[in-house]
Amino acid sequence: MRLKVLGAYGASDAEHNLTGYLLDDWFAVDAGTLTSKLSFAQQARIQGVFVTHSHADHIRDLPHLIHNRFAQNSGPLNIFASREVMDLLMKNVFNGFVWPDFSGIIAPLSGKPAVVYRPLMPGKKTAFNGISITAVAVDHQIPASGVIVEMNGQAITFTGDTGPTSEIWKRTNKTPNVVAVVTEASFPNDQQSLADETAHLSPQTFGEELKKITVDAPVYASHRKIPFERDIESQIKNLRDRRARVLLEKNYTL
Repeated sequence: MRLKVLGAYGASDAEHNLTGYLLDDWFAVDAGTLTSKLSFAQQARIQGVFVTHSHADHIRDLPHLIHNRFAQNSGPLNIFASREVMDLLMKNVFNGFVWPDFSGIIAPLSGKPAVVYRPLMPGKKTAFNGISITAVAVDHQIPASGVIVEMNGQAITFTGDTGPTSEIWKRTNKTPNVVAVVTEASFPNDQQSLADETAHLSPQTFGEELKKITVDAPVYASHRKIPFERDIESQIKNLRDRRARVLLEKNYTL
């Protein structure tokens, strides 16, 4: 499995990008950074996107990806999310005021809608183009679900934004051949109260979450806030767990 990290931060500037991951060049998790880092040809290869939640830093490029594919002969883009998250996207984004609902518009080259919305029931495994996708609720400020993706005999867990949680770890621990976990650490330890208030993790609570994970695989901290990047990285490295890693914006082979 190949993991392309297009964005690994909870904020952006000229050198840091919003959350966006691409597996084997065709399945994305979150869309803070997709179109801004991929060519038209690369965008056309994406067949599905799982959206963890509706905060802007996780969906910024999704409307533009849909629009770009409308002009390509690439078939519909499948957007996956939990039912609660999908309802928020439809009500607040794809509502005709913020962005058109392209599911009802036929693309001129493909003769099909540019997008298909596929709400998921949390905890239920869904098959898609030879992979399995399981949405699992996590604990954030708004409705949010992580996802366990099983692909080519391997599995990877993405929590998206979360505070201390439990169900996704229980399911990860029962999933065969987990090769990586991508979660978050948004604020440094001296801002623990802010992390708690906003339902995020710090390196300290990231370390507590590690104790709930029994799989022997790297556990990556993503979604770092840019002003605190170095402190967070140092504190993650100081955890006494060899699985603890900082997620970088690069390509990984898992």
